[in-house]
Amino acid sequence: MANTFKIDTKSSLVTDATSSSTTNVLSAGATSTIILLSVLVSNKSGASANVDLFLVTNTGDDTFLLRNAPVPAGGSLDLISGSKVIMESSDVLRARSDTATALDISVSYLDQTP
Repeated sequence: MANTFKIDTKSSLVTDATSSSTTNVLSAGATSTIILLSVLVSNKSGASANVDLFLVTNTGDDTFLLRNAPVPAGGSLDLISGSKVIMESSDVLRARSDTATALDISVSYLDQTP
């Protein structure tokens, strides 16, 4: 089994609903298991903005990991601090902002493939 540490980033999160694929940040491959290590959101605007983090599962039991979490102006927020979230094959992590172009996201993870 190959274990590879990776990071995915997305600049200027969109304000679309979490049901939209435009909010996709990270997708697990058909044969991979992903262990989320850190999800860091930074606010590059001069006003507070809220973030949603949503998990689309391959079982169809989709869920919010975080909803309307405030990120202060010029600040950052570690969304899964001290926790681990497992993404199975074909799961998708989505994120959205309530303010256009205000938030950037960085996802650090371990990708396990056979």
